[in-house]
Amino acid sequence: MGVKRLTTLLLGLFSLAIDAAPPQRVVSLNLCSDQLLLMLASPEQVASVSHLAVEPSSSFVARQAAAYPLNHARLEEIILLQPDLVITVPYTNPRLVSTLHQLGFETYQLALGSRLSEIRSEIAGLAERLGQQARGAAIIETIRQRIGVEAQQAPSDRPSALFYQPRGYTSAAGTLQDEAMRLAGWRNPATEAGLSGYVAAPLEQVIEWQPELLITSTYGEPGASRAEQLVHHPALKSIMKERPSLEIPYKYWICPGPMLAEAVTLLRNAHQEVP
Repeated sequence: MGVKRLTTLLLGLFSLAIDAAPPQRVVSLNLCSDQLLLMLASPEQVASVSHLAVEPSSSFVARQAAAYPLNHARLEEIILLQPDLVITVPYTNPRLVSTLHQLGFETYQLALGSRLSEIRSEIAGLAERLGQQARGAAIIETIRQRIGVEAQQAPSDRPSALFYQPRGYTSAAGTLQDEAMRLAGWRNPATEAGLSGYVAAPLEQVIEWQPELLITSTYGEPGASRAEQLVHHPALKSIMKERPSLEIPYKYWICPGPMLAEAVTLLRNAHQEVP
């Protein structure tokens, strides 16, 4: 083998070794990537998380995140951090991602799927990229143990539950709330009506659906906004007077991750409250 060819081969192998090495300075730009990063990475791998990671109302890892530098997804911040990997999400500014690539920074985008199978796949994929396969496998196993086998009764036999938010929004097909309800053995009238995503649900429609359980998540202190007044409307209170309601903290299902199991557990326990 010629010297030139051998040199090329060695350089290629060296490049592959660098690419395969776990990143040592990882920056996350979004709350959802913050949470998975802090759950999977070794502390010394984390260079920075977003400023949203320390918000206790929305972050499942707020206390843990306080130990790291915070960023606001600005280019100048990222450059100063000199990361060897930047984790993005579909909502990350595409111009920022393009500029990062032009400057030679490597990125890894999470898909943020809402199905349980997608969440498990996302955890496994990021764990492999971080060189933390064992941690990823352990988290996936914990999810399996917590959620177990989903309720087996037919959809028509399940009681109905509706996620109803301030300003009259609900969560239908393709949302984490809908997935949690499905796994916990509830049927979602918004999904049955053919709706998808986070959509407005007029109060008249909610009254027509007659949900057997009303679920909500407040952001911050309950009753702190005028938008929440709709949740306490007299007409809604009238139909729900003999029916249970459930408050689930936002941090359990604002982002896909193992914390969804907490929401599923609360929803399963709520079956006992239905007459």
